[in-house]
Amino acid sequence: MDGEDTQGLVKGNRLVLIGAVLYLLEWVAILAANVSIPLGADATGSQLASGYVGHEDALGWAAGWFSVVLLGRILIVTGLRAALVDSGRRQPLMDFATAAMAVGVTLEVATYGIVAGTSWAGSHGASTGELRILDSVAFAVSGMVWGPTGIAILCCAVAMWRSRLFPRVLVIMGIAAGGLLTLLGAVFLAPRYVDVASALMIAPALFWIWMLWTGVLLWRHSEKRIPVAV
Repeated sequence: MDGEDTQGLVKGNRLVLIGAVLYLLEWVAILAANVSIPLGADATGSQLASGYVGHEDALGWAAGWFSVVLLGRILIVTGLRAALVDSGRRQPLMDFATAAMAVGVTLEVATYGIVAGTSWAGSHGASTGELRILDSVAFAVSGMVWGPTGIAILCCAVAMWRSRLFPRVLVIMGIAAGGLLTLLGAVFLAPRYVDVASALMIAPALFWIWMLWTGVLLWRHSEKRIPVAV
Protein backbone atom coordinates (compact mmCIF):
# COMPACT_ATOMS: atom_id res chain seq x y z
CA MET A 1 0.00 0.00 0.00
CA ASP A 2 1.37 3.36 -1.01
CA GLY A 3 1.93 6.05 1.59
CA GLU A 4 -0.57 8.41 0.04
CA ASP A 5 -3.20 5.73 0.21
CA THR A 6 -3.18 5.27 3.97
CA GLN A 7 -6.90 5.95 4.23
CA GLY A 8 -9.87 4.82 2.24
CA LEU A 9 -13.64 5.05 2.34
CA VAL A 10 -15.41 1.71 2.63
CA LYS A 11 -19.15 1.29 2.28
CA GLY A 12 -20.01 -1.83 4.22
CA ASN A 13 -22.96 -4.18 4.55
CA ARG A 14 -24.19 -6.82 6.94
CA LEU A 15 -23.87 -9.80 4.63
CA VAL A 16 -20.33 -10.79 5.61
CA LEU A 17 -21.04 -11.03 9.33
CA ILE A 18 -24.36 -12.77 8.75
CA GLY A 19 -22.57 -15.26 6.52
CA ALA A 20 -19.85 -15.82 9.13
CA VAL A 21 -22.41 -16.48 11.89
CA LEU A 22 -24.41 -18.77 9.61
CA TYR A 23 -21.26 -20.73 8.76
CA LEU A 24 -20.23 -21.08 12.42
CA LEU A 25 -23.61 -22.65 13.14
CA GLU A 26 -22.05 -25.82 11.73
CA TRP A 27 -20.85 -26.36 15.31
CA VAL A 28 -24.46 -26.96 16.36
CA ALA A 29 -24.49 -30.16 14.29
CA ILE A 30 -20.89 -31.07 15.08
CA LEU A 31 -21.63 -31.01 18.81
CA ALA A 32 -25.24 -32.20 18.80
CA ALA A 33 -24.59 -35.14 16.46
CA ASN A 34 -21.11 -35.77 17.88
CA VAL A 35 -19.62 -35.65 14.38
CA SER A 36 -16.10 -37.10 14.51
CA ILE A 37 -15.96 -38.68 11.09
CA PRO A 38 -14.73 -39.37 8.41
CA LEU A 39 -11.76 -41.17 9.95
CA GLY A 40 -9.57 -42.31 7.04
CA ALA A 41 -8.44 -45.72 5.82
CA ASP A 42 -6.20 -46.41 8.81
CA ALA A 43 -9.13 -46.40 11.26
CA THR A 44 -9.75 -49.64 13.13
CA GLY A 45 -12.89 -51.69 12.67
CA SER A 46 -14.11 -50.74 16.14
CA GLN A 47 -13.58 -47.04 15.39
CA LEU A 48 -15.58 -47.34 12.17
CA ALA A 49 -18.40 -49.19 13.90
CA SER A 50 -18.47 -46.70 16.76
CA GLY A 51 -18.48 -43.72 14.40
CA TYR A 52 -21.13 -44.96 11.96
CA VAL A 53 -23.32 -47.79 13.19
CA GLY A 54 -26.46 -46.65 14.97
CA HIS A 55 -25.97 -42.97 14.15
CA GLU A 56 -27.87 -42.80 10.88
CA ASP A 57 -30.54 -40.42 12.20
CA ALA A 58 -28.09 -38.00 13.83
CA LEU A 59 -25.72 -37.98 10.87
CA GLY A 60 -28.59 -37.72 8.39
CA TRP A 61 -29.88 -34.65 10.22
CA ALA A 62 -26.35 -33.21 10.43
CA ALA A 63 -25.86 -33.62 6.67
CA GLY A 64 -29.01 -31.59 6.00
CA TRP A 65 -27.96 -28.94 8.53
CA PHE A 66 -24.53 -28.61 6.92
CA SER A 67 -26.11 -28.22 3.47
CA VAL A 68 -27.79 -25.04 4.74
CA VAL A 69 -25.34 -23.40 7.14
CA LEU A 70 -22.22 -23.95 5.01
CA LEU A 71 -23.76 -21.62 2.44
CA GLY A 72 -22.68 -18.91 4.86
CA ARG A 73 -19.17 -19.16 3.43
CA ILE A 74 -20.48 -18.17 0.01
CA LEU A 75 -22.39 -15.30 1.59
CA ILE A 76 -19.15 -14.04 3.17
CA VAL A 77 -17.51 -13.70 -0.24
CA THR A 78 -20.66 -12.31 -1.83
CA GLY A 79 -20.91 -9.66 0.88
CA LEU A 80 -17.28 -8.61 0.49
CA ARG A 81 -17.71 -8.42 -3.28
CA ALA A 82 -20.79 -6.20 -2.83
CA ALA A 83 -18.93 -3.93 -0.39
CA LEU A 84 -16.12 -3.39 -2.86
CA VAL A 85 -18.57 -2.61 -5.66
CA ASP A 86 -20.56 -0.21 -3.47
CA SER A 87 -17.31 1.51 -2.44
CA GLY A 88 -16.41 2.11 -6.08
CA ARG A 89 -13.54 -0.41 -5.96
CA ARG A 90 -14.92 -3.35 -7.93
CA GLN A 91 -12.42 -6.20 -8.16
CA PRO A 92 -13.05 -8.78 -10.94
CA LEU A 93 -11.03 -11.25 -8.87
CA MET A 94 -14.00 -11.48 -6.50
CA ASP A 95 -16.05 -13.25 -9.17
CA PHE A 96 -13.46 -16.02 -9.21
CA ALA A 97 -13.36 -16.04 -5.39
CA THR A 98 -17.12 -16.59 -5.24
CA ALA A 99 -16.91 -19.52 -7.65
CA ALA A 100 -13.98 -21.08 -5.78
CA MET A 101 -15.80 -20.81 -2.44
CA ALA A 102 -18.88 -22.42 -3.97
CA VAL A 103 -16.73 -25.37 -5.09
CA GLY A 104 -15.35 -25.78 -1.56
CA VAL A 105 -18.82 -25.67 -0.01
CA THR A 106 -20.12 -28.20 -2.54
CA LEU A 107 -17.31 -30.61 -1.67
CA GLU A 108 -17.93 -30.27 2.07
CA VAL A 109 -21.68 -30.79 1.70
CA ALA A 110 -20.93 -33.88 -0.42
CA THR A 111 -18.59 -35.17 2.30
CA TYR A 112 -21.32 -35.22 4.90
CA GLY A 113 -23.80 -36.67 2.44
CA ILE A 114 -21.41 -39.61 1.98
CA VAL A 115 -20.96 -39.84 5.76
CA ALA A 116 -24.73 -39.98 6.30
CA GLY A 117 -25.12 -42.63 3.62
CA THR A 118 -22.28 -44.67 5.12
CA SER A 119 -23.96 -44.62 8.52
CA TRP A 120 -27.25 -45.72 7.02
CA ALA A 121 -25.49 -48.58 5.22
CA GLY A 122 -23.70 -49.56 8.44
CA SER A 123 -27.00 -49.85 10.27
CA HIS A 124 -28.27 -52.19 7.54
CA GLY A 125 -25.49 -54.74 7.60
CA ALA A 126 -22.61 -53.16 5.68
CA SER A 127 -19.34 -54.94 6.42
CA THR A 128 -16.31 -53.31 8.00
CA GLY A 129 -14.60 -53.35 4.62
CA GLU A 130 -17.52 -51.56 2.99
CA LEU A 131 -17.57 -48.98 5.76
CA ARG A 132 -13.84 -48.45 5.31
CA ILE A 133 -14.23 -47.85 1.56
CA LEU A 134 -17.03 -45.32 1.98
CA ASP A 135 -15.30 -43.59 4.88
CA SER A 136 -12.07 -43.32 2.88
CA VAL A 137 -13.95 -41.68 0.01
CA ALA A 138 -15.55 -39.19 2.42
CA PHE A 139 -12.16 -38.51 3.99
CA ALA A 140 -10.54 -37.81 0.62
CA VAL A 141 -13.39 -35.53 -0.49
CA SER A 142 -13.21 -33.62 2.81
CA GLY A 143 -9.52 -32.95 2.19
CA MET A 144 -10.33 -31.48 -1.21
CA VAL A 145 -12.34 -28.73 0.50
CA TRP A 146 -9.16 -26.88 1.57
CA GLY A 147 -7.75 -26.05 -1.87
CA PRO A 148 -10.67 -24.12 -3.40
CA THR A 149 -11.53 -22.57 -0.03
CA GLY A 150 -7.94 -21.34 0.32
CA ILE A 151 -7.96 -19.92 -3.19
CA ALA A 152 -11.21 -18.07 -2.43
CA ILE A 153 -9.81 -16.53 0.75
CA LEU A 154 -6.54 -15.63 -0.96
CA CYS A 155 -8.41 -13.90 -3.79
CA CYS A 156 -10.53 -11.99 -1.26
CA ALA A 157 -7.43 -10.81 0.60
CA VAL A 158 -5.71 -9.73 -2.61
CA ALA A 159 -8.84 -7.85 -3.67
CA MET A 160 -8.93 -6.13 -0.27
CA TRP A 161 -5.27 -5.16 -0.65
CA ARG A 162 -5.82 -3.78 -4.15
CA SER A 163 -8.83 -1.75 -2.98
CA ARG A 164 -6.75 0.02 -0.28
CA LEU A 165 -9.84 0.11 1.94
CA PHE A 166 -8.89 -2.32 4.70
CA PRO A 167 -6.36 -2.48 7.56
CA ARG A 168 -3.02 -3.95 6.54
CA VAL A 169 -3.07 -6.53 9.34
CA LEU A 170 -6.46 -7.81 8.20
CA VAL A 171 -5.20 -8.17 4.64
CA ILE A 172 -2.05 -10.02 5.78
CA MET A 173 -4.14 -12.37 7.92
CA GLY A 174 -6.33 -13.20 4.94
CA ILE A 175 -3.32 -13.82 2.70
CA ALA A 176 -1.78 -16.08 5.36
CA ALA A 177 -4.98 -18.07 5.88
CA GLY A 178 -5.67 -18.41 2.17
CA GLY A 179 -2.08 -19.27 1.33
CA LEU A 180 -1.82 -21.97 4.00
CA LEU A 181 -5.14 -23.55 3.06
CA THR A 182 -4.20 -23.51 -0.62
CA LEU A 183 -0.86 -25.15 0.21
CA LEU A 184 -2.63 -27.76 2.32
CA GLY A 185 -5.10 -28.59 -0.42
CA ALA A 186 -2.71 -28.52 -3.34
CA VAL A 187 0.34 -30.27 -1.88
CA PHE A 188 -0.16 -32.02 1.45
CA LEU A 189 -3.30 -34.18 1.16
CA ALA A 190 -1.47 -37.45 0.50
CA PRO A 191 -1.50 -39.78 3.56
CA ARG A 192 2.29 -39.60 3.87
CA TYR A 193 2.04 -35.88 4.67
CA VAL A 194 -0.45 -36.21 7.53
CA ASP A 195 1.94 -34.59 10.03
CA VAL A 196 2.50 -31.57 7.77
CA ALA A 197 -1.25 -31.29 7.16
CA SER A 198 -1.87 -31.30 10.91
CA ALA A 199 0.64 -28.47 11.39
CA LEU A 200 -1.15 -26.39 8.74
CA MET A 201 -4.50 -26.69 10.53
CA ILE A 202 -3.84 -23.32 12.15
CA ALA A 203 -5.13 -21.88 8.87
CA PRO A 204 -8.87 -22.42 9.59
CA ALA A 205 -8.50 -20.49 12.86
CA LEU A 206 -6.90 -17.60 10.96
CA PHE A 207 -9.77 -17.73 8.48
CA TRP A 208 -12.36 -17.55 11.28
CA ILE A 209 -10.66 -14.50 12.80
CA TRP A 210 -10.34 -12.86 9.37
CA MET A 211 -13.99 -13.41 8.43
CA LEU A 212 -15.32 -12.17 11.79
CA TRP A 213 -13.07 -9.11 11.76
CA THR A 214 -14.07 -8.31 8.19
CA GLY A 215 -17.72 -8.88 9.00
CA VAL A 216 -17.70 -6.62 12.05
CA LEU A 217 -15.81 -3.88 10.18
CA LEU A 218 -18.25 -3.92 7.26
CA TRP A 219 -21.27 -4.10 9.57
CA ARG A 220 -20.05 -1.01 11.45
CA HIS A 221 -19.70 0.87 8.19
CA SER A 222 -22.92 -0.31 6.58
CA GLU A 223 -24.82 2.93 7.13
CA LYS A 224 -22.43 5.51 5.69
CA ARG A 225 -18.90 5.93 4.41
CA ILE A 226 -16.42 6.30 7.26
CA PRO A 227 -12.64 6.61 6.95
CA VAL A 228 -10.81 3.42 7.88
CA ALA A 229 -7.11 3.69 8.82
CA VAL A 230 -4.78 1.20 7.17
